Amino acid sequence: MQTRTNVHTWLTTELRPARRPAAGWSALLVLLLGVAGCASAPRQTESMDYRARAETRVEGAVRVSAVVLSPAESAASFGVPLARKNIQPVWLEIENGEDTDLFLSPLGVDPDYLAPSEVAWRFKGKNGLKFEDWIDTFVDRHVALVAPPHSTVSGYVYANLDPGAKVFTIDLFGAGVARSFEFAQLVPGLEADFMRVDFDRLHQEGAVRDLDLAQFRTYLEQLPCCVLGGDQKSPGDPANLVMVGEGLQVLAALVRQGWDLTETIRGNTKWRTAMSSMFGSTYRTSPVSPLYLFGRAQDIALQKARGSVDQRNHMRLWHAPVTLNGQKVWVGQISRDIGVKLSSKTLVTHKVDPIIDEARLYVTLDLVSSRSLRALGYVKGVGHSSRDAPRRNYTEDPYYTDGLRVVMIVGEARTELTDLEHLPWEWPSGKIAGSPTGRP
Repeated sequence: MQTRTNVHTWLTTELRPARRPAAGWSALLVLLLGVAGCASAPRQTESMDYRARAETRVEGAVRVSAVVLSPAESAASFGVPLARKNIQPVWLEIENGEDTDLFLSPLGVDPDYLAPSEVAWRFKGKNGLKFEDWIDTFVDRHVALVAPPHSTVSGYVYANLDPGAKVFTIDLFGAGVARSFEFAQLVPGLEADFMRVDFDRLHQEGAVRDLDLAQFRTYLEQLPCCVLGGDQKSPGDPANLVMVGEGLQVLAALVRQGWDLTETIRGNTKWRTAMSSMFGSTYRTSPVSPLYLFGRAQDIALQKARGSVDQRNHMRLWHAPVTLNGQKVWVGQISRDIGVKLSSKTLVTHKVDPIIDEARLYVTLDLVSSRSLRALGYVKGVGHSSRDAPRRNYTEDPYYTDGLRVVMIVGEARTELTDLEHLPWEWPSGKIAGSPTGRP
């Protein structure tokens, strides 16, 4: 995981226009957030020379450099606000030292990448230029899809906007040659939660214990059932998630599946959250409130939002003071927001899906389908609760659970489903916790 010294240059994306009238709950949300006005997005402070940030990969006689542009960088480079149209250029430079043509597949950058003419159409008439003029601009700056032998080509692929981080692959192939280069990059401009964490100094020297698989299971079963709420005393949501792997490896697996980093809570992010709730507009990097484990707020928070911030899966992760056979361990909490409600603790908060195991199931299936997992299992430790006798989180939402926490070990290479290791521990029954007796 990169520390905060590497990620100080972030820029938020623009809020999309409202599409539906405010509802009663949402209007109340705005008032209770106590935001006096709409604060401006933080400015990008570093040089606009994005090529200086490009990362380079080399395999055999092929060298590839790539960098994702921030909204400010793309606007400065192209003269139009591409990010407002949900467009994010990715700059590439391909040096082909092979004796054959190499063909580039833009699908690795974005399966739904935009053709130059699509981008041009969105800006027709802008800056006094016709559609045909913009076609020339975006075609000329598109990367060549064929790199001839012993040559270098450079240019852009027009991808869809990812506001916080982007994971992509540069796939090249030719006669008897195939090369694939993986990139995981943060997008400058976003002030994310984990920027406040110095992961190199998070634990005291010598305090991290390395465990084998049997010791690891015991450790996880003895963890607290739940994270703590905002008062750092009351039980919050269950600690129902464990991931094993290097920070960037775990982050890349999630981002590849559409999970977004969350922003820090500030005046302007509160405002954008309220606007998203009021008008049903998209805010993919909306902040989440702090919960506590290991004596501190979450180290990383991610979410996968639906139409607005009122409906989203979100997770919080803490870097644990143990490793599994040398690999880092992240203990987390995942739940699904399904609406908003009043709360005696926080005035207004999100309504959490009471069938809380469903969110755990979602992220498990998400990562299984990504082929990013090497091993999967479940351990006890959360404790069972039923619909007849539910437990409650910090904001008094009831929830029911089978009491298990999922354990996912992230692999360095893609793992086919037939090769996924099933840890010989606990396994869910297959019934949804809280369902009527005898019914799945």
